[in-house]
Amino acid sequence: MNSKASPLVSIIVPAFNSGKYLRDCIASISAQTYSSWELLIADDGSDDDTYTIAKNASEEDGRIRAIRSENKGVSSARNTCIEMAFGKYLCFIDSDDSVEPGCLETLVRCAEDSGADIAQCSFVFMDEDGNRSPDPFGSSCVYSNNADIMRAFFAGPVGYIRVSVWGKLILKETLGSIRFDPELRVHEDAYYIYECCRKAGTAVSTDAPLYIYRQHKDSAMHSGLADKYRDYFKVFGRQIKDCGSDRRLRKMIAVRASETALWLMRILIADGKENELWNLRKAALEYYSSVVFSSAPFLLKSKLTGLAVMPHIYFAMLKKRTDK
Repeated sequence: MNSKASPLVSIIVPAFNSGKYLRDCIASISAQTYSSWELLIADDGSDDDTYTIAKNASEEDGRIRAIRSENKGVSSARNTCIEMAFGKYLCFIDSDDSVEPGCLETLVRCAEDSGADIAQCSFVFMDEDGNRSPDPFGSSCVYSNNADIMRAFFAGPVGYIRVSVWGKLILKETLGSIRFDPELRVHEDAYYIYECCRKAGTAVSTDAPLYIYRQHKDSAMHSGLADKYRDYFKVFGRQIKDCGSDRRLRKMIAVRASETALWLMRILIADGKENELWNLRKAALEYYSSVVFSSAPFLLKSKLTGLAVMPHIYFAMLKKRTDK
């Protein structure tokens, strides 16, 4: 692809104590077949060699900028980079992840061919031993109106338009005024993408697995969740309020909130935080009637019913399965 005739992509990588993985992330960006990009690495007050790695990379490649600030969280780091970005498109990559060489080229082509505000690729999971497994729900589709985009976002636990901010291009002209909410400690990327979907007119998805999502015990998803999980339900509450009288969307949000609560129960049991289970039960059952009278899977309805009428038995069975 001719970079001179192509739109610039501003790649945003927030980094906090990411020295272990950041070099691999930068190397995968440098290896892109599409070369018209800039990379903004926001060091969020790290106390390891993260900034040194970013600074060295910027000295080797003029397309890379290293930005250093005090620790204010991932949302503030991303927002700082959005303000500084020059690109037609924004692209977010987590500092412990990487991308296949054709990732940007494919996403730009998809976005340009369809005129999309959001372009998304599929991904693979990679564990700490380097083993990879594919995304089971990847699909190729063009969503040509906002109603379809919103339904795709709320479909299933993570959406056909994924709740994750990574693996996407965001058209800055349409969506560049949207910012991450620094008050959200988790699920902040899902809320950002939700806000983008609310404003988007067209979105495109390809099932090409071009983003490599690294799973490891040090990731943000696996640290201190017991102190942060309530932010998930802050987001669901805002979304319920936003959709007003749209009963279909309200039910889809209720299903996602319930599934999230059940998933969080397993996480907290594994982390030895069983004292939080009753709070999660309360959060899940707020959506009970909406889920029961929806087209949600029968298994989900059964689990919620068991949680409602036999919570001690439900928790005991869940703990037994989690301990295996």
